[in-house]
Amino acid sequence: MGIGVSVLALPVALAAFVVAMLRRRTVTVGVNEHPDVVRIAARTRGLRVAGLLLGLVVGALLLLLGQRVDALGRLTALAPTAVGAGVLLGAVLGELTARPAVGIRRAAVVETRTVRGLLPRARTVLLLVCAALLAAALAIGAAWGAPDDQQRPGRAFTERCEQVIDGGLVSTLHSQGPWPGSFYAVPLAIALGVLALLTLAALRAVVRRPRPTPESLGLDTMLRRWSAGNILTAATFTVLGTLGPVATLIALSLGDRQCPVSFAEVLVRWTSTVVGPLALVGGAAALGALLVSPTIRVDDLPRPLPGDAAPVGAPVR
Repeated sequence: MGIGVSVLALPVALAAFVVAMLRRRTVTVGVNEHPDVVRIAARTRGLRVAGLLLGLVVGALLLLLGQRVDALGRLTALAPTAVGAGVLLGAVLGELTARPAVGIRRAAVVETRTVRGLLPRARTVLLLVCAALLAAALAIGAAWGAPDDQQRPGRAFTERCEQVIDGGLVSTLHSQGPWPGSFYAVPLAIALGVLALLTLAALRAVVRRPRPTPESLGLDTMLRRWSAGNILTAATFTVLGTLGPVATLIALSLGDRQCPVSFAEVLVRWTSTVVGPLALVGGAAALGALLVSPTIRVDDLPRPLPGDAAPVGAPVR
């Protein structure tokens, strides 16, 4: 049933991806307005998109060629992490190299900038909930994992029970796999830990980037919030892209049982059956949002000044 629900979720995931692609946010400024912020926005977005493209290429290579290096799928499982890491590395590089133009400053703003002040609350809560679900899934996989037929630890779900065979009570051993136990959970946990450090580094880079001129502070603050939101979206995509397959494997293994099941196993199975497809849909939406991150558009024509002729012939007051 788990694989059937995941297949049915594919059209929904595609729709979520398309909707996210159509929801680009753009702020338009005049050709002579806020030059420092416009330049910073172009550089940070350009490097972030370049990092996303690099991450997509590496992720695709892991999906297509990872089985040749590791047929058991541990490299393939790292594909979502590669995409998220690409975005985060691009964000760090963009924020560290984007600087306002050097010149004489006539005013300064005394303020204390913090990461918490820039984080969008909804996306922060979503990331924390998804991360908690993934941590729980990996912990359950590691706790319930057992060696497979080749004695690889944590790659199978094994159960032993007594069954009546030919009129006698016989103890039987049943094993299901692949199971997301320590064989997969350990490398995934290491990769996700590195991604968490990259996320914190990217957010700190956003906060520590120097401010532009005082008249551009409002637009600059908006740009920083956009950058923080994109960083959280990249981390969320990685978490959901990993959670979907992990939850699906758990649901499939627990769904094909030969022994009596406990309440905990039933609860984990049905939770995984629901979480797996939802993670697939959410990951698709997050990827679409990364491809169309907010941007600042520069109007080619300068805005009219007082006294200039208006299009209808009356002077602008």
